[in-house]
Amino acid sequence: MKFAFLDQVVASGANFLSVILLARALGIYELGRFTLAWMLIEFMATLQFAAIIQPMLNIGPKQPDADRVHYFQAVLVQQVAVSLLLGSLVGAGVELVGVLLGNPGLTGFALPLCAGVVVYQLYEFFRRYLFARGHPGAALGIDILRFGLQLAAIAALPFVWPGATGEAGIWIIAAACAVAVTQGARLFGPMRWDAAVFRSVLVRHWHFSKWLLPSSFMFWTTSQAYLAVAGIMLGATATGALKAATTITGIFNLLLLSLDNFAPVQAARAMHVGGHAELKRYIIRLGSLCMTLMAGGVAVLNIAPDQLVHLIYGDDYQGLGQLVRLLCAPVAVYAFTAVLVIWAAAQENTRLIFWSYVVATPVGIVVAFPMVEYFGLTGLVLCSFLVECIRAAVLLVPLARWSGRSRNEPTRMGEPHSETVT
Repeated sequence: MKFAFLDQVVASGANFLSVILLARALGIYELGRFTLAWMLIEFMATLQFAAIIQPMLNIGPKQPDADRVHYFQAVLVQQVAVSLLLGSLVGAGVELVGVLLGNPGLTGFALPLCAGVVVYQLYEFFRRYLFARGHPGAALGIDILRFGLQLAAIAALPFVWPGATGEAGIWIIAAACAVAVTQGARLFGPMRWDAAVFRSVLVRHWHFSKWLLPSSFMFWTTSQAYLAVAGIMLGATATGALKAATTITGIFNLLLLSLDNFAPVQAARAMHVGGHAELKRYIIRLGSLCMTLMAGGVAVLNIAPDQLVHLIYGDDYQGLGQLVRLLCAPVAVYAFTAVLVIWAAAQENTRLIFWSYVVATPVGIVVAFPMVEYFGLTGLVLCSFLVECIRAAVLLVPLARWSGRSRNEPTRMGEPHSETVT
């Protein structure tokens, strides 16, 4: 857990600095273009996480020692195939849309986005794999390598390429991820193809992910898609402003992304070894820790947000302090929801996660455009807060019922627990 937190300090801190350096190097308009393009990479990464990484984090720890190496080899084959497929689709799709619209600014993103989708997904796979195998120090090394190169290149950007565009930011991140991928592949070791193992893993991952994939799409719709709404209705400059504000509240990602590194694995082990009672104890401890840290972070950010914005970004980004304050609310609720999702995933009950999005997403879609029309960026934040509250409520009700039943349902070590919540 200590390594996971330290790793996320490096990752979140470097991402924070990267956005600041890009904001100063590109300006608010090109930062908006970069944000809209990077949003597409993040969307593909969300699908990848649901189809490959999240099943790996929950199923991998349950594998017998003799089968574990073959399991992860089969998962890597899936990862490579999915990365190449999605990267090709993104590159071809952006190129086609740019040609049809006669927009050379859009076609210029086709190649960097294709490369970015492939290498970013592979980078994410290797770092999560190392955590799943109990090698957090190696995962930290890969992150230090990637972000060290990335920050150095972005810092040099104003001197090497004055007036750089958003495409340059995508190329820099893709190149840094590619170097980290080579190190991750070296640590992974040799590959051995086993068709039977691959089919078995594919079927089990599909059983786990069949509810997570549509959930991931709806997650993107209720979070990252708001950046697209801002770009469509308010312009790239508004998208840049929203990105700058969310980067400041991104301090909370230090906690939330740290959870992804260790909590799913630990929760799965607690369920597998100690049954419902042990999982319940783990979730209570995890939730208490998360809410305490979130409360402290919210208090700090609300002291003087305007001065903080000026200190970080300079004079071009004034007036974002109130937006920073507002963004704290949906992020805090999302942290609570993240703990509930870890509880559901530990039981392989991904259908519950899916239904939380089914209930919340239509509300977000219906409310988003009128809220932006009347309240601008503030309306987007309020819409996001509403969606997260709905998701938390949908997950909290079955958790309360399960908590009561779990007292009378002892579980033997090693007994399967999928689909235990209805």
